[in-house]
Amino acid sequence: MSPLLRLTLALSLCLGSPAAVPTQPGAWRAQKSGTLARLSGVSFADRGRGWAVGGGALLATEDGGETWRRLPAPGADLALRDVSFLDARRGFALGDDALGRPRSALLASEDGGVSWREAERAEAVAGTGDAPLSRRRVLLRLCFAGERAGWACGELGRILATRDGGRTWQEQRSPVGKILYDVTAVDERRAWIVGAGGAILRTVDGGANWEALAAGTSEGLRAVHFLDARRGWAAGAGGTILATEDGGDHWRRQESGSRVTLNAVAFTGMGVGWAGGDRGTLLGTVDGGRNWERVALPTSANLTRLYFLAPDCGWVVGTSGAIFKYGKSP
Repeated sequence: MSPLLRLTLALSLCLGSPAAVPTQPGAWRAQKSGTLARLSGVSFADRGRGWAVGGGALLATEDGGETWRRLPAPGADLALRDVSFLDARRGFALGDDALGRPRSALLASEDGGVSWREAERAEAVAGTGDAPLSRRRVLLRLCFAGERAGWACGELGRILATRDGGRTWQEQRSPVGKILYDVTAVDERRAWIVGAGGAILRTVDGGANWEALAAGTSEGLRAVHFLDARRGWAAGAGGTILATEDGGDHWRRQESGSRVTLNAVAFTGMGVGWAGGDRGTLLGTVDGGRNWERVALPTSANLTRLYFLAPDCGWVVGTSGAIFKYGKSP
């Protein structure tokens, strides 16, 4: 038995919760998505109701993923990138042209994903480019911090923000023109974005100003997650994992034990965290990332997105329709 597994088993005995053990055999279970699409986004409103998207696939579940059903796609020529639901009815999705034409879509639903409309966008901020040009820069990720504040990011440094729960969205100025892969926020004022070439951006005023931070790496960063205003992690190419304890002023490298590209990272508190990547790579830690250990999954799919509702309830999705759930069945 590895040192990490011994430690996590000891933690589970202390906490009385087997689901708190990242590397416990059987903690992650495969779910049948019914699709071979490259799933790249997943979101849950509660332990039962959730959505997953990727390519032309839009999936929904009402039983925690035990069964997934396919919903009508927002458009036949639209490839979906990400999804985020604020509750069981209100949600948002990002997409781009499935045929490769330069078009980006920010969609909104008010009926649980059954129907979608183009979200309203305010006038562009001076210096961010006109609307036709901005729509050609594909959006890749979005996140919300509470009911009102949210961000989306994507190609050529593109950043969109909402202050009214997604009713309207507006461009924000970015200090870089690089592709931005992921965004996370802890409240309406503080958010972080990561991207190509080791780019890390931070705002402490709701996006009125974004500053570029020194990451100490030139590796592309594909994922970022903050537990609070100080503790955060970023992950990316070559098995890179970075951590900060001062809101991003300083970053230190953590040894992941892997060299594949890591596409997702999530922490649930008490030092427990996850990183998902290419070729079925899933890593777990129980000490804040000082030690990472490979979690065996029966898949070679590229894992693209992690989503946790609680320390004992989470999902990871990936290529070939892969969906795995962490924790107990409903």
